[in-house]
Amino acid sequence: MMPARGPQRLLRVLTATAAAVLAPWLEAAFHDARAGATDASAAAATVPLQQVVVTAPLAGSETALNEVAANVQRITAKDLNQITALDTSDALNQLSGSVNLNDTQGNPFQPDVNFRGFTASPVLGTPQGVSVFVDGVRVNEAFGDAVNWDLIPESAIASLEVIPGSDPVFGLNTLGGAVTVTTKRGFDYPGTRIESYGGSFGRWDTDFESGGHGEHLDYYLNGNLFAESGCGEHNPSR
Repeated sequence: MMPARGPQRLLRVLTATAAAVLAPWLEAAFHDARAGATDASAAAATVPLQQVVVTAPLAGSETALNEVAANVQRITAKDLNQITALDTSDALNQLSGSVNLNDTQGNPFQPDVNFRGFTASPVLGTPQGVSVFVDGVRVNEAFGDAVNWDLIPESAIASLEVIPGSDPVFGLNTLGGAVTVTTKRGFDYPGTRIESYGGSFGRWDTDFESGGHGEHLDYYLNGNLFAESGCGEHNPSR
């Protein structure tokens, strides 16, 4: 084996010396990095609890209506029991101010609900300007923002709130206001109730509801049967 030349030997000596000098420093830096990561993990584990607010903030909140800078109208289940309403839109028409219906389809379950000149309608293509929420979930259809009022059972409603104003917290197309619906639950509405009535044009309606609860769980069931021949020929509703 040939002996290493002078420059090569010098390079090897310098490399070994640098490694010996830097090794303790690198080891200390490595331990500091591990300690910093451990502290960061501990800090991340102690992040304070974050409160998430649903899209419809008024329903079920602790904010008093007289503290809201708007003329919020609230309708309770007791108010709904005092009237005979076909669905949610009919209840709004009877109990809420500034609300009127426009029956363009000739069907009691497909009206245009107008609130201060803005509309929430099941008819696709109608300019929508009112957002509707059920238990905090927006029920305006994704295509056209239409609202199917017949899918919101009036007899299962615990409260209705009509909130005027174009508040962006309620999402797109909330130009005239929003309607928030809170449904019943077994803890608040125990027992069983059956209601039936009839009217002209072959109309009859039957509502059934039953609720109950245990120590930690509750249940609520609701059903509705409705039929009429309609005021026009070949225009029934079921």
